[in-house]
Amino acid sequence: MHAASSLTNSDEVVNWRDNLYERDKMIENKFLHPLYLKTNTELPQESLASVICRRGSTRAFDRTRSISFEELSTVLDWTTRDIPFDFLQPPTTTLIDLYVIVNAVDDLTPGSYYYRRSDQALELLVEGNFRNAAGRLDLGQQLSADAAANIYCMCSLEPILSYYGNRGYRAAQLEGGIIGGRLYLAAYAQRLGATGLTFFDDEVTDFFSPHAAGKSVLFLTALGYPDLSRISR
Repeated sequence: MHAASSLTNSDEVVNWRDNLYERDKMIENKFLHPLYLKTNTELPQESLASVICRRGSTRAFDRTRSISFEELSTVLDWTTRDIPFDFLQPPTTTLIDLYVIVNAVDDLTPGSYYYRRSDQALELLVEGNFRNAAGRLDLGQQLSADAAANIYCMCSLEPILSYYGNRGYRAAQLEGGIIGGRLYLAAYAQRLGATGLTFFDDEVTDFFSPHAAGKSVLFLTALGYPDLSRISR
């Protein structure tokens, strides 16, 4: 697969960079929650190097504490800012779709959401308490059930592979990995906790369907306040 998705000569490189991917426009939806963003003066002023040194994987979340919609908005906004790829049409094209299970976010109804990147808004898919479902999707682990929110990186592989060939999977995984790393840093910069988790692939797709029908999940990040009493044991 490495050989099948490699660029072997300069002509293939030129063609790859000239053939930029563009996505169809989204259908309008009235159940949108525009992000509530911090001003520049309200954003964390800590250096990137310092945040990286503090960054880790949270081992337990405090399910009694919610995060603010402003904190979640900041994570989504900074995580999805443009990445200088050579295979996407800037500024809004992306291979990755973000789906969110909201368990405990102030001023946001618990339920499943889709992040509409071009609108900077969360689209409510289904309202409900999905803590148990989140735990099940996370291979039955408690972390996702206790987290304030769970963010899934998903993509439609069929059109990507049709457009890019085998190299499309590399591109999707690269963007998903960078977004996952940014999710960590945006959370830790705000003194939240975060951890990347594994999942039941098909069950994640089924959970967010019909909206996510045909999509594959690449990365899952759980967010929330660490439960220091359990971590310190």
